[in-house]
Amino acid sequence: MKRKIWKTAIISIWIVCFMGLGMAYAQQKKVGGGDVKFTPKGAEPVTFSHENHVNTAKNKCTDCHTKIFPMKKQDLKMTKEMHGTDKFCGVCHNGTKAFSQAKESECVKCHKK
Repeated sequence: MKRKIWKTAIISIWIVCFMGLGMAYAQQKKVGGGDVKFTPKGAEPVTFSHENHVNTAKNKCTDCHTKIFPMKKQDLKMTKEMHGTDKFCGVCHNGTKAFSQAKESECVKCHKK
């Protein structure tokens, strides 16, 4: 009887530890968020990848939030005329820090079918 209790206890501890590691991994994977899709009027949608900007470009959350973009989802008033300025994406996508978004030929880098 004692052996069965110990076996159950060991299995329970293993499950709790495994689940804890799994939850920690899941929380770790959330860093950087998921993709955000913008669907502007009159243009192809833009899928913004948090993963690319955090892991590949090595940006910190505070590089964009809350200086450039708010933390909470809201309707951002981005216009075609703002491209090539130091507003929103143009803060980094200016041709120096990251690829430019000033020329119409560059639209396809972000606006994809």
